[in-house]
Amino acid sequence: MPHSVRRRTAVLRSRYTGESSSAAARGIPRDPHRLGLDECSPAQRSLRVFLALGIFNQGLREATPGQWGISGITSYNIVLSPNFEHLNVICPTPYNAVRYLASTRPVHHLPGLRLVEQIGDTYRLCHLPTGATMSVTAQPSCRPDPEDDLGHGSQRLLRISDPLVEEELGALSDVPAASPTAQMLLAGLMVRLCLRDPAGLWAVGAFTEDPLDRAATRPVWSASRRLWGHGTRWELEWTSYPFPEDLVAALTDPVAGIREARSSKVRQGWDVALGDSLLALRPR
Repeated sequence: MPHSVRRRTAVLRSRYTGESSSAAARGIPRDPHRLGLDECSPAQRSLRVFLALGIFNQGLREATPGQWGISGITSYNIVLSPNFEHLNVICPTPYNAVRYLASTRPVHHLPGLRLVEQIGDTYRLCHLPTGATMSVTAQPSCRPDPEDDLGHGSQRLLRISDPLVEEELGALSDVPAASPTAQMLLAGLMVRLCLRDPAGLWAVGAFTEDPLDRAATRPVWSASRRLWGHGTRWELEWTSYPFPEDLVAALTDPVAGIREARSSKVRQGWDVALGDSLLALRPR
């Protein structure tokens, strides 16, 4: 019976995330009734917070993590597959995506992120400051083919042998500390970047499009994002997609939302609270 429950949960999770059911199954936690989007190690949660700060800062409104230049990864057709100790980013053009995360150029890299190995079209990465790992891959199952080692483009990526430099440590130390529940909100926001309701009621669309192709639109010509705060209070401002109600739904959905997160409508947008922490959602 537990195995059949786990299989059903994996299929349900895949309908929200876009993963294959086999990839989704690897992220199901010990409780087979949970989707496993938020259950992760402290190191993995810290990595997801840094990724959120890099991805959700872009354009004229950006806070300093926008200077990392990793927000462009949202322009690719990515699917996120989070596990307890690992984060998989599935993309049909993985090298194009990974170069936004670990490029040798002055921009387009998350401070401290390094290439560990490339196996075919799978790039395995480690974040040196936290020890957390992630992959960018074209494999829907998230299992690289060990017989297909292409080495394409990896010479332009920072490698595990490249030491941390002072600029990277300074960039990370400039990030204000977040409370434990605020970290859960920020990491939860990150892994829901591409989430979509199986019933077609809402979709996040990587903050670049409306996957449901509704008639109502939000402006896209001035796309900009800002995620910043400290301690227990953080604020996300954005233009273009998603519709704010869609983002609130993704964070608080009874099946795929952050457990115990609650939302309230306020004059300027929405507040999503978890424990003593608040993520203020402010569409512009």
